[in-house]
Amino acid sequence: MKKILLLPVLVIVLAACNKKEAASLNFNVSADKSEIKAGDTVSFTIAGNPEQLTFYSGEKSHNYEYRDRITADGTPQLSFTSYRQYGTQENTLSLLASSDFSGVYTAAAVNAATWTDITSRAIFSTGTDNTASGIIDLSDLKSDKPVFLAFRFTGSTVSTQRTWTIKNLVLNNLLPDGNLVAVTSIADAGWVSVNMNNSPRSWAFTTSQLQFQGGAAAIGDNLGWAITKALYFTKVTPDRGVALKNMSTRMDSYQYVYSSEGTFTATFAASNANRYGSNSDVKQLTISVQPR
Repeated sequence: MKKILLLPVLVIVLAACNKKEAASLNFNVSADKSEIKAGDTVSFTIAGNPEQLTFYSGEKSHNYEYRDRITADGTPQLSFTSYRQYGTQENTLSLLASSDFSGVYTAAAVNAATWTDITSRAIFSTGTDNTASGIIDLSDLKSDKPVFLAFRFTGSTVSTQRTWTIKNLVLNNLLPDGNLVAVTSIADAGWVSVNMNNSPRSWAFTTSQLQFQGGAAAIGDNLGWAITKALYFTKVTPDRGVALKNMSTRMDSYQYVYSSEGTFTATFAASNANRYGSNSDVKQLTISVQPR
């Protein structure tokens, strides 16, 4: 009986002996200088040999602090340029927003949604190409729901209808630290045209512009909407680092060029890991970049 009991114990002991813990980290980083001019190179010396090493420069979109951030509360700001051509009809273009639009791009769904008219917040062309709208603050439209933006064209048969062209549209989230996080642009806003009342004309889209050509009075009445995909004002992409090495390579130094002025926290995140566990360490250095 005793011999039978010893066998499981021996298996456990052998398994424990074969278990290889993740290598401990003996890791450090230093910089040849902490104050530089914009465009200069910082040379970092890396001590030890971590299996994985990632570098965050501390610049916009590369901040270690925000590596896991997926939302950021800020001020959503919309801007675009417009161009009004032909005709004499007034008040033919409106800018609207909705947080209860179903995302079904039909006339019935558009009519069922609640739309906030924000036309008065923008400056529209009165005949000059690329008229800047100004910065349009959409803070009051923030919610836990996505927001849809829309341009609505209205043209009647009383006279030649307008042609409207929208370009350079961007929606950014201005964060409290002054950074701008892109929410969408004219190229990736997912525009969909919805014609109301059997309108004979529709919005046309390219990656650089939206355009509605109303045409002559004989064309007939037009009521056309251009609506974005669902937009999340506070959604952000986590900041990313640069993977410098893996366990098959060795690195004793790294050079980086800071092109813009400011004070940045350069971060090196190191780790050793295997199936039995992991060890990690982070080294941070402050780099001050002065104007050249």
